[in-house]
Amino acid sequence: MKQVWQLINKSIIGLKRDMKFNSSIKQKHRLLIVTSILLTTFLTYSLLNIFYLNSHERNMKVYIGNLLTEIDTNNLQKSIDWTEASLNLNIYVLENVEDLLSKIPLDIDKKRVLSDSDIQQLERGNTVINKLKTPDLSLNLLVFIHPIIENNEIENLLFIHVPINNIEEDQTTFAGYTTLLAILSVGLTILITKKTLGKSYRQLKDIKLAAVEVSKGNFDAKIWTNSSDEIGEITEVFNSMSIALKNDRIRTKEFMEDISHEIKTPLALVKSYNQALMDQMIQGQEEQQKCYHVIDRETNRLQKLIQNFLDFSKLDAQSVELQRQPMVLAQSIEEMMMKYKLIFDEKNIKLNMKLDYAIIIHADEERLEQIFQNIIQNAIRYSKDEASIDIIVERKATTCVVAISDNGVGISEEHLSVITNRFIRVNKVHSRNESGTGLGLSIVEKLMTLHGGKMTIESELGVGTTVKLEFPIITLDEE
Repeated sequence: MKQVWQLINKSIIGLKRDMKFNSSIKQKHRLLIVTSILLTTFLTYSLLNIFYLNSHERNMKVYIGNLLTEIDTNNLQKSIDWTEASLNLNIYVLENVEDLLSKIPLDIDKKRVLSDSDIQQLERGNTVINKLKTPDLSLNLLVFIHPIIENNEIENLLFIHVPINNIEEDQTTFAGYTTLLAILSVGLTILITKKTLGKSYRQLKDIKLAAVEVSKGNFDAKIWTNSSDEIGEITEVFNSMSIALKNDRIRTKEFMEDISHEIKTPLALVKSYNQALMDQMIQGQEEQQKCYHVIDRETNRLQKLIQNFLDFSKLDAQSVELQRQPMVLAQSIEEMMMKYKLIFDEKNIKLNMKLDYAIIIHADEERLEQIFQNIIQNAIRYSKDEASIDIIVERKATTCVVAISDNGVGISEEHLSVITNRFIRVNKVHSRNESGTGLGLSIVEKLMTLHGGKMTIESELGVGTTVKLEFPIITLDEE
């Protein structure tokens, strides 16, 4: 057993050395396989020792011990001859314990052959069985000593010694063959592994190289595979990640360009009008008031731009957390519309509302106002004087729809498909007379998604626009 264990250790150490132990997946896999096979060999050898050798010795002890107890003392020699023939062993008849040493073909101390407790067992008529080794461990023996009792005294001793080296030699031979088989299995397993898993290892290498390229900013790096296993899934996820990173970089670049473009014009206007006033190039109170009006308008526009940029960035990064609570939708709409009464009156816009006070939604009050504010401001901005704005709330099965309609300039079919894209103003795109930022509807769409709802837009150029907001409603069971 010791030799087998030493062989296992040498094999593992040699494998580690050959691999330089660089902790690659391939090498770890091979090491695991080799270790498993060698440990299996070791366990097989151990089990052989426990169940084969020990069992053989135990059976031999029982068998020979039973034969010795069955020897007929009345016909001693004849019975001994029969037993010897059965066992193919010599049975020595001794007169006393001292004669034992002369019959044992080993240089063994008397006390090792027969202890004081063994002598007591013999005096009781019991067979003594011991396992002995020579001092140099070159030979193992099983010794059987059986007493023949006459008149409560030991008359004779029957002695048998059985060499058991052959059993252990057979075990060692088996272990050698097992170890050889294990080594062959290791080689075969590595060959099969290289054949079956080589593709996966190559794909892992490709993923590593592609990851390095992506880290350098090359988002066009792709990994080609037709595998459907876990490596194939990782490859698909990696390619999707590369595309997402590329698109995100493109969106970020476009976003920064849009911000620059949107801010540049109002800043230029503020700067030029302010400089003109400082240089006293504008004369007359009326003309100066116009300049102040432009500066104020563009300053408000910049303020609104910055706020919308912040809102959009938070929503785009999904970092906005809603503080939702049950709300009577009709009541909230009425309160928000009151804020626009002066504007409605100024532009002579008629507001028509058809509300359902039984509808309750789960919403963030501040964000809900932001949604309606962006839509109503657009409706006002693009409506003519003496126009009308209609707000109708309709209940469905599990949702409600708020339809906000105006009879303003409308939106062309071309612009309708991109209306929710950032920085899109469908009317007077290049005009700075309008105070919109081009982010309002983009923000509304993202806020509706956060509320578990959706926004749809219907419009006809020159006729008007209808924005529909669909919210989940709270049912009586949910309350």
